[in-house]
Amino acid sequence: MERKRVAIIGAGVSGLAAIKACLEEGLEPTCFEQSEEIGGLWHYTDDGGQQHGASMYKSLISNVSREMSCFSDFPFNTDTPPYPPHSQFHHYLQQYCNRFDLRKFIRFKTQVVKVQQAEGFVEGEWNVHTVDTGTDGTEPCQHVFHAIMVCSGVYHRPHMSLFAGLKTFQGTVTHSRSYRTPDRFQGKTVLVIGAGNSAGDIAAEVGLTASKVYLSLRDGVWILPRLTHGARPLDLSVSRALLHVPDFVSRNYIKMLSRTHINQANYGLHRTKDPYTHGFMVNDEIPYRLASGKVVAKPDITEFTPAGARFADGSCIDADEVIFATGYDVSFPFLDSDILPSSLQDQELYKLVFPVRMKKHTLAVIGQIRNRGGASPVVELQARWAAQVFQGITQLPDQDMMLGYFRRDRQYRDARFGPNKLPVVDLRYTDDIASDIGVKPSFWRLVLWDPSLAFHTYFGPAFPVHYRLMGRHSWSGAAAYAKTALIKTYSATCTNRVQTRHKVNSLMTVLLVCLMVAVLAVIVMKS
Repeated sequence: MERKRVAIIGAGVSGLAAIKACLEEGLEPTCFEQSEEIGGLWHYTDDGGQQHGASMYKSLISNVSREMSCFSDFPFNTDTPPYPPHSQFHHYLQQYCNRFDLRKFIRFKTQVVKVQQAEGFVEGEWNVHTVDTGTDGTEPCQHVFHAIMVCSGVYHRPHMSLFAGLKTFQGTVTHSRSYRTPDRFQGKTVLVIGAGNSAGDIAAEVGLTASKVYLSLRDGVWILPRLTHGARPLDLSVSRALLHVPDFVSRNYIKMLSRTHINQANYGLHRTKDPYTHGFMVNDEIPYRLASGKVVAKPDITEFTPAGARFADGSCIDADEVIFATGYDVSFPFLDSDILPSSLQDQELYKLVFPVRMKKHTLAVIGQIRNRGGASPVVELQARWAAQVFQGITQLPDQDMMLGYFRRDRQYRDARFGPNKLPVVDLRYTDDIASDIGVKPSFWRLVLWDPSLAFHTYFGPAFPVHYRLMGRHSWSGAAAYAKTALIKTYSATCTNRVQTRHKVNSLMTVLLVCLMVAVLAVIVMKS
């Protein structure tokens, strides 16, 4: 029987996860990558050598700790620090690629220019047109595939907000996509526009060399640190037990944590809007730059002047440079709009992966999300799910059920995270996908098998490795690793591992005993 051929567009984090998922399910993947290297966003070059899409700056360090950003069956090396710089994350992706022999399925310097449904679309086949990016004037090649995984990411077209008078501004205007180092800003006055992680990172770094940096925030910002008490990574606080905590509790906790990190009112950051709906910035350096005056927070811009900008509070500044850190517009130029519209409001994706109204569900969108944590675990689950659907192992509901789910889900997301934004996902979402493919960890099954593992999985950090404990393609080393992942977070920095392990395990034992006593008490009370 012929193996189903799957075209994978992009060899970034999503694309690599998709190749491996296809191989696990017996599919035949071909990945098209327009650059000469894997990694997508994580492939750094000094000149931003990738022809399309986003790129990163030289000093970038991950905002997600290593154990929360790895693939479920491939941990980081023990010499990786808790928060890896971009070079180490890219090295990790290369190791992942080598470990599972993925590179031979990638066609480098090959750009997908058009994806069309094959004539009749009876079996859900696709025509994929590609060109060689290393050769000028090359005629497109056509390939036929049984299914498509769109893994090209969401960082294609830099978004430049429209402001009155911008065309009259006589200084230099750039987007954060082109930012690499702060060297050229020496002694200049710089205006950074945006409230996301990139805006905070760039403002903080440029603030070390520029004469003055102004950070324009449309309606303030909630700023969170990477590290909490004892320099513990913040994202290690995410656990399944917290899914049952009311929203108002978690919202107030985020606000409290942000206000502990920096008093908003004192530094012009005051924000009354909800941190869930309008997001937050993860940054450790901005408080120091604000306190030293190297960075000054400003409200929204009302208009640009030839020399600078005027703000909503009536103040004006002169500026030499303006950096728009205002994100990207979603774009899929190789797909017709009737297949996948570029406008997020026009897209109807079942669980953010499958276009609802297609006759044959042989196209999946992987990674069109913004995760409250690492992207790797999310896109890996999406790819595993898509591969199982393509192979017929997992069935999707009928169109009416999917459409109903989509509408309810959109209503929920608009209310929780705000409308017209890249969909935000969290642990609820990944557990939902994991449940669809039978790999969501079951607390009660784990209690019968290994009570200590059950405790770590439910009350400890929600590590990606939990999705390899059971179900298809489980990993034999998952249970052992799940119990030690918290300690391994500090494997590159801890000099007294034995003592640390003893203390952590002692604490876990005490908490486990308390949990079992509580469970027994509930059983007794109900009997």
